[in-house]
Amino acid sequence: MQSDFAHMNRVSVMGELAASLSHEITQPIASARNNARAAENFLKMQPPDLGEVREALACVVGDADRVGDIIDRIREQVKKAPPRKERFDLNAAINEVVALARSVTNRNGVSVQTRLAEGLSSVEGDRVQLQQVLLNLILNAAEAMSPVEEGARELLISTKEDQTGVVVAVRDSGPGIDPEHLERVFDAFYTTKPSGTGMGLSICRSIIDAHGGRLWAEANKPRGAVFQFTLPGTDAEFTNPLQASERI
Repeated sequence: MQSDFAHMNRVSVMGELAASLSHEITQPIASARNNARAAENFLKMQPPDLGEVREALACVVGDADRVGDIIDRIREQVKKAPPRKERFDLNAAINEVVALARSVTNRNGVSVQTRLAEGLSSVEGDRVQLQQVLLNLILNAAEAMSPVEEGARELLISTKEDQTGVVVAVRDSGPGIDPEHLERVFDAFYTTKPSGTGMGLSICRSIIDAHGGRLWAEANKPRGAVFQFTLPGTDAEFTNPLQASERI
């Protein structure tokens, strides 16, 4: 049941990102078309400019590779697969999620900034599940800021290292969370959204717990909320996220 809930949540989130995915795919396709037309024009020249043709065709290959990478990311996010332990670049994984969520943040008028620590140690765990956590936090923050009329709608995603390992923070400038509900938001089926299931943050905490980390919420200053989670060093033990917690 935990596995099904986690997969349903991920598929639901990806459905919300349909517009973003469409944009991410059509952009390199359009670029490839333009580069192919440019190559045709260079071939029609007398004599043909083969140097420009090679450069244009190289761009076409690059555009096609970008589309393939995007489709692979989508497949990874929506497929139901057992947890996979791997060492990966967390900053790169965060940038991928920010790109996937771009249309949602743009639609809500949210300015997204990243402050990713240079030389950040790689982390070990299930890349897709950890990206699911970050995706949930970004979408929640964007939705929370959508009704804000005064002041900027700003989202800051940062990484750093301390004695506990790697720390990821998602800060927003929304209305914030009632201090009495800072812990309750992680309870299964608790939600303040009219159409929410109350499972997203519960699943997120289960995933982070299974990776040996911790997920919590605090008030952001001067306004808004900040969700942070820690991930231990790469020598820490990794357990099955779908068995390690009973919160769901």
